[in-house]
Amino acid sequence: MQELNEKLASMTISKSDCPKCATPKVLDVKNLTEYQRKVYNNIHQFLKENDSGVITIDTPSGTGKTFLLCTLAKDFQKTIKFIIFRKDQASEISLWNIQTYTFVSFIMHHFNLKYENAIEMFRTYDKDNITELYKLIVYSKKFVAESTSTIILDIYTIPSPTMLLLLYIISLQHKLHLIFAGNRMQLNAINKSVFHKENNFYIVQILNDLTINRLAENIRTCDNTLENEVSCFHKRLLQIQPAGNIPFYYNLRYYLYTLFRSKYFTEERFDTIYIAQTHNNIKKRLHRLINYCQLNRRPYYEVPFYYQNINGIKLPLPKSRKGKFFPTLLLVEGCKYIYIDEKGVHHVVLLQNVFLSNFEVWSLEIRFIKDDHVERIQRIKLNYYQILPAYRKWLMDKIRYTDDLWQFPLRPYMLTYHATLGQTLEEEQVELNADCPYANFLYIGLSCIRHKSDIHKIHDQDVAGYLVTEYMETVRNDTTYYYRCEFDTRAIYEYVTNKQPVKDIDNIVWTTVNDVKKFESMLPSSCYCRIERKIYEKFNGKVDTPLMQVARFIKENPDVIINTMKKAPANEMINDNNDKKKKKKEQKDKKSGAYNYLRDQYDQWVVKNEINLRQ
Repeated sequence: MQELNEKLASMTISKSDCPKCATPKVLDVKNLTEYQRKVYNNIHQFLKENDSGVITIDTPSGTGKTFLLCTLAKDFQKTIKFIIFRKDQASEISLWNIQTYTFVSFIMHHFNLKYENAIEMFRTYDKDNITELYKLIVYSKKFVAESTSTIILDIYTIPSPTMLLLLYIISLQHKLHLIFAGNRMQLNAINKSVFHKENNFYIVQILNDLTINRLAENIRTCDNTLENEVSCFHKRLLQIQPAGNIPFYYNLRYYLYTLFRSKYFTEERFDTIYIAQTHNNIKKRLHRLINYCQLNRRPYYEVPFYYQNINGIKLPLPKSRKGKFFPTLLLVEGCKYIYIDEKGVHHVVLLQNVFLSNFEVWSLEIRFIKDDHVERIQRIKLNYYQILPAYRKWLMDKIRYTDDLWQFPLRPYMLTYHATLGQTLEEEQVELNADCPYANFLYIGLSCIRHKSDIHKIHDQDVAGYLVTEYMETVRNDTTYYYRCEFDTRAIYEYVTNKQPVKDIDNIVWTTVNDVKKFESMLPSSCYCRIERKIYEKFNGKVDTPLMQVARFIKENPDVIINTMKKAPANEMINDNNDKKKKKKEQKDKKSGAYNYLRDQYDQWVVKNEINLRQ
């Protein structure tokens, strides 16, 4: 038991000898790299010389986009609004006296909407792209500009593409500057539009006035080997597709294996940060942690969430439930957690002691990793920052009269890939789950790590197939096929490593598959199959979508947008979830003079473009 305690306690971070890791982040132009400073000056010049316009910063992960933009925002103070994806990052940036919002809180604040209405704002119910555009123009009339001169949106690939168009329409109306930052290989929009299922990069490209595609060398990664390997993976993705989500097919999974081979054969540990695509994968990890504790006779506690009934009595929510989230807070002494304070700032802590009263968890002793100070905490009413809205909604789906929850403001130190966007994991041992539909997830996960030695394990169900593919390639000189199968990896690992023949592999009769989707859908445990590598090579044609056409129309016809805004009745509005009312509103829109004017101008523009194409 003592040995086990010491193993879990080893999660404590030691101080780094790495100069990059040890460098504090202070917002000052002096702390920008030479090229960052050049970009900073270029942005200043653009803002000074133009009343409005769009700047796009499209550079790989880890090149210092957020730090540069925070430095810029701090200098401009109240005239810049900063919109960012992660709630914890928004809270941290706010500490620098920068007006910072998440995507949803920005909409709530500047359009005076409740949370439920804000998350519905960019849901598409119409089947006509001009009706969708008209809806955005009507929305824009409700925007409260305050003293805003510039809006920064960090990670432009994540919000709905219609949000980007709305911001652009608002910038036309209020003479605002927009700065879109991100990378075309980052994750696609969570809420896609039926008019645009591609990456937001294609929309931003159309709206853009100034592009910055070089910022600095990677300033997050401290390890040249890791930087080169992540760069190779990034280049491979770009070869397949210039932007957007790239299916994480077997060819890419095998390529990643060849870059990080040793990381596939280590044992799973629970003193690491686990990163996966879904909350369901995180839930499975928590169940494995419970099994680990049971096998090693280590105490653990499943602490329920509490709600208050109509009579004011606090009652526990059920400990056992089906769904994508874990229904309780799993506590294990010696494990790391994220402590979320009342302002939404995240702190990595070590759970040192669990204190019981009447056999129930009463209070906890936590130690902050950053400065080693110790606090004793109790269960509190969780505010907006301290639990994911989707998690709260899932927990309270059968409780109609309240959404108040009580719990310790902790969560296990396990992340989704979305939660790692823009993060730098400082000297943490990390395990990555490769069970993802898109290769972009792994690129994002790898990009937040500083050293290759920080990667403890990559979880992948196809390791046996990779070994056989590698065996055929290195021992049998066969580079024609990729192989999938279930095999004892330990039995063939040594043979593959030493390039020795293996009769058990040589005697297999392989089933050749000629369809990528069929090959991808096969379970390794039920097949011995192979596919020619060349089948994965395909031509990627030009991308064009209805919303991209709308974006071009807006960009080329700003006066039409402004005139439509002026003509549109001020009381036409939005977010009606009643289907009958929606139909009435659509009919009203189509009869309004503003809508008819917009439709007529758009049709004329389409005809003009078609004539120009023929010429």
